[in-house]
Amino acid sequence: AFSRFVKLPPVEPKKVPEIVRFEAIQQIPFPLDQVNWDFYKFQAPDSPDVEVGIFAMKKDLVEEVLANFSAVGMAVQGVQLSPLAVYNAAAYDNMSGDKGAVLVDMGADHTDLVVIERGLIWMRSINIGGSHFTDALSKSFKRPFDKAEELKKNAMQSKYQKQIFQAMRPVFADLVADIQRSIGHYSSSHRDSRLDVVVGMGNPFRLPNLQKYLQQELKMDVIRVDNFKRANAESKIAPALNDNILSLTAAYGLAIQGLGLATIDTNLLPVEIARKMMWKSKQPWFIAAAALIVLGVVSLGARYYGASSAYDAMENGEQHNKNMLVQGEFAAAKNSFTKITDASIKSDQQTAESFVKLAQYRALWPQLNEDILSSLPQAHGKPGGPAIVIEKIDSTFMPDLNATAAGSTAGVAPAAPAPAKAAANGAAPPPDSPRGFLVTITGYVTPPTGPSDRPRYTVLKDDFEDVLLNKAKHEHGNTKPYYFVPSESMSTGQSILPPAGGTTATTAAGPWGASKTGAYWDLFVPAMAGVKPPPPVLPGTPTMGGGLGGAMSAQAAKDMGPVDAFSPPDESGPKLMYNAYQFTFTFKAHVK
Repeated sequence: AFSRFVKLPPVEPKKVPEIVRFEAIQQIPFPLDQVNWDFYKFQAPDSPDVEVGIFAMKKDLVEEVLANFSAVGMAVQGVQLSPLAVYNAAAYDNMSGDKGAVLVDMGADHTDLVVIERGLIWMRSINIGGSHFTDALSKSFKRPFDKAEELKKNAMQSKYQKQIFQAMRPVFADLVADIQRSIGHYSSSHRDSRLDVVVGMGNPFRLPNLQKYLQQELKMDVIRVDNFKRANAESKIAPALNDNILSLTAAYGLAIQGLGLATIDTNLLPVEIARKMMWKSKQPWFIAAAALIVLGVVSLGARYYGASSAYDAMENGEQHNKNMLVQGEFAAAKNSFTKITDASIKSDQQTAESFVKLAQYRALWPQLNEDILSSLPQAHGKPGGPAIVIEKIDSTFMPDLNATAAGSTAGVAPAAPAPAKAAANGAAPPPDSPRGFLVTITGYVTPPTGPSDRPRYTVLKDDFEDVLLNKAKHEHGNTKPYYFVPSESMSTGQSILPPAGGTTATTAAGPWGASKTGAYWDLFVPAMAGVKPPPPVLPGTPTMGGGLGGAMSAQAAKDMGPVDAFSPPDESGPKLMYNAYQFTFTFKAHVK
């Protein structure tokens, strides 16, 4: 048999079999199709290194061994190397006492040496066994092999004990030298190893002074296996077990593996035999399953026949009547169900759809509000430039924005559909969506701070409307949940004009040609009074009605003092609040 130990590079666990197969090709001195081989992965608990043991045996040798069992009709469940069986026994029974140990299993022709340490294993075979001690005695005492064997077994009772030991001493020395070389080789490849104990097993350890000799020469504790801690023997066979315990370690390890309790479960059994055994072990289950199926079919048939006979029998007329009653109830329920029309469930359906719609457009409004606020001139313009103050944002959901007629509640004339714009890469633009929101923004625009007194309409259009409508154009690259069609700009940023001369009330022009009658101050001053509390009411002027909703003269408005957001450019002149203009701006936000 062959055993090789290879350290693997850091790889994913699923790639380990592939790498091990490559290593097996390199390490095993025969083609893989001529051997039965298996591997086991070792890894110390405190080390990232992974070591693999590769074990192999030529197929013809395995078949030769298995032929002995086939000849007497015995099924073999596994083929294992003797050193690995010894290791499984030692690991299961903790023969090393959680220390680094050298297992020395002496047979008749050779000795298996197995090193176990921190979950790792290393092994080699030494060509010295019990027969070598017998040969030494045969030559020394000029006796036949069988007589020398008897002399070796009875050495403790012989009066020639000293001479017997002297005759075997050269073999002892060779054995110690091979063990020392093996330990040295292992230590050189495992720099941090620490071996504390030698565990002896095998009948040669019955020899007098062998245990003591090894302990003196190896400078390590040497113990013999004298029991199996986790094996309970019946009283009638316990003495025989104890008498032969030294020679049963490998058999003990094989029994542990057969019970599924072994640490290393490699198996050199030929694949063909393993498959036959697997199917043979499953045959009772297949037979039982088939029997259960047949039994189930027969049982169902018998139950059906019994039920049918009982139903047809005259003495079961009462049950028949009950069955007919149930069938009548079912027919009535079915008839009632067919009378349910779409109209009867339409109300419930609409209610359910309303609840569903509550969760729609959740992602739209946070983005739309952010786009509106980031489009204000004070958000993207120069410091000190014109500012737009938003008072409120109103919206109305429209199933079909294109159907909005002039003079309607929205007050927006329908716009012609915008032509689809192709994307730069030639891809199609997003599909048109008729549904969406009609959004109206109400606010104030401050006078410009520079020498050029731009009209408020210019400020609204250039610094706000165009900036906003450019953020979500009807183009292919728009990833927002809504889009604008620039040609559908609903308003032109119209402002409500101040009164002529700034002293008298006038009729203000409403947006989009509509008429809105009333004093300018009824629209502008009451809202502005919320920005800064009004001053004491001047003699001869109407009251503000608590500061909101009333009327105020131009002079009273001037006397309110400066409002920072609406101060005129010339600090030397009067700070007129009415230099700020109210506006409304309406646009369509199409929902994708």
